[in-house]
Amino acid sequence: MMGKITGQEYVQYITEQFVEYIETPVADRRQAKKEAKATKEQWLPKWFGVGGASLLMWIKKKDQ
Repeated sequence: MMGKITGQEYVQYITEQFVEYIETPVADRRQAKKEAKATKEQWLPKWFGVGGASLLMWIKKKDQ
């Protein structure tokens, strides 16, 4: 079981994350954001499973 985190530890963690983010070049942050969006799972199959995926395929076929 994990122990409790004190307020000071939490502030230290947040500060470290913030400094790491600020020190990362803007181009790297943008590239990471694009990669995250590219690998993101679509919402329809995530929420509705195979039925949602089949519905999406049916809608795409209907539009063609």
